Amino acid sequence: MLLSFNLELSKILDTMSRSLREIWNLFSRKHFSPYKVYVRRDLGIVVCLNPKVGSTSFRSILVDGLKSHSMPPMRSKWWPMNETRRYMTASLRDYIHAFRNPDQYQFHCFARNPFSRAISAWNDKLVKGYHDGWPRSMVKLIPIIREFARSKGLQGSNPDEVVSFDTFFHFVESLPEGQRNQHWDTQTSVLHADVIQYDHIHKIESGFSNGVCEILGVLGIDADWVREVAGKPRNSSGKKDTSVLNEEIADRMISLYKQDFAKFGYDEQSWRNL
Repeated sequence: MLLSFNLELSKILDTMSRSLREIWNLFSRKHFSPYKVYVRRDLGIVVCLNPKVGSTSFRSILVDGLKSHSMPPMRSKWWPMNETRRYMTASLRDYIHAFRNPDQYQFHCFARNPFSRAISAWNDKLVKGYHDGWPRSMVKLIPIIREFARSKGLQGSNPDEVVSFDTFFHFVESLPEGQRNQHWDTQTSVLHADVIQYDHIHKIESGFSNGVCEILGVLGIDADWVREVAGKPRNSSGKKDTSVLNEEIADRMISLYKQDFAKFGYDEQSWRNL
């Protein structure tokens, strides 16, 4: 009897150990950050944020919603998120519980047309950065991109010129998936969609307000308030210059973001109608 019990206990501990290793492997990924994951264990909800897909707007609306409805943040004396600082939104125990017991949670994420997202990232980080000053995330990266352009004989090596979208995307292509900057790596990689099964994928083109409304509704925030606030522009970096696209560049983007088009349901020829 004791031997049988010990064997069963050993199996349970081994299963627990393997599940914890899987969680550790996820948490150790380049693109995983607790600051980009909103966890509410009490409500069974997890929201994974996606850079260049309304993440700044979602943070802002979430914080404003909690404050305006006099709701304290979860298990913390600080607000969980805002535009300028990043906080863990729950205890480490809750993060582990959520990813160890996904069947007890509703997982949400926001997705965007891969063409629009890449152009938005280039415009925000490289074009606006050139004219208005490099964002902190680009200070170390822009010299690397310019050196890449010089080594390949591409436009953009000169500090006095804007890095073209073609040069930018050649640089993106030169790096392996999972190791690129989070703003232009595949959404499959950034959202860890190969291991996380999302219950709700909200497309930013048609479902941002509805998605935010659904998520904040679970928190008890008034739907009319959310719709009104979510409809207001909060981040101008979303503007896109589709004139940078042509057949050759589009084909390269389709190849690199192939799994995103399939997983998130976007048309590979949608670049023609952006």
